[in-house]
Amino acid sequence: MRIILILAVFLTSFVFASVQDTKQEAIALYATGNYNEAFEKLSALPSSEKDENTFLLMANISQEKGKDNLAIQYLNKALDKNYAFYKAYYNLGCIFAKKKSYLLASNNFEFAIKYNKNFAPAYYNLACCQIALKNYETAKKNLIKALELEPKNKDYLYNLILCYKELNQTKQAKKMLEMYNALS
Repeated sequence: MRIILILAVFLTSFVFASVQDTKQEAIALYATGNYNEAFEKLSALPSSEKDENTFLLMANISQEKGKDNLAIQYLNKALDKNYAFYKAYYNLGCIFAKKKSYLLASNNFEFAIKYNKNFAPAYYNLACCQIALKNYETAKKNLIKALELEPKNKDYLYNLILCYKELNQTKQAKKMLEMYNALS
């Protein structure tokens, strides 16, 4: 009985190490642009071993290959594993924004923010959707929050200047333009 228990613990440790090694190999392959090999390694993992990060990487690879619909499926699988996985919501938002589905994109960026209040890119991309929908006041608030988190981001400042101009708040626009130029 004791030998079986020790063997079971050893085999479980071995399988876990092997799965972790496979995931690390896939990450390395992805980082070097070997998307097909990375995807094959992740696809070969048993279903029970695929966590939200595995599905996120599979979604990223799918996007790199121009397969947005497949990426959406993998991101939804990531959310099935962890409904509070802000990265999946963020990536879904990016896909929908690219497709100019700004309301769907906005909803996903809002979920990303809900689960990570300090994720500046989600505030920024939410603001970009709001700009596309001509909701400048709301966009301005999200850009201000993004700038609180990343004060030296020129993209955030540029879009904030745009919002101030659209809202006829020229004094604030000039102030932001000075900050923008100071970063150049």
